[in-house]
Amino acid sequence: MQTPTLPEALAEFVSVFSHGELADDLAPRLNCGEVDALAGLLRAFERDEAADLWITEHATDDDEGDAHHPEGE
Repeated sequence: MQTPTLPEALAEFVSVFSHGELADDLAPRLNCGEVDALAGLLRAFERDEAADLWITEHATDDDEGDAHHPEGE
């Protein structure tokens, strides 16, 4: 297997992390900085809907006072 180029690897990463089931399982386990970084990468690849989903799923487990907590918006 040939090592992918950086753009190829990023495109594959974005493709994999654009799926809703993964966000549902993993997003609540990420901290705010991690989910913001992932959402930023998804947005850079014009995957705004996926980025919004990661933030929404992450917020379901945020504590009051956290950046993405529904009461904090």
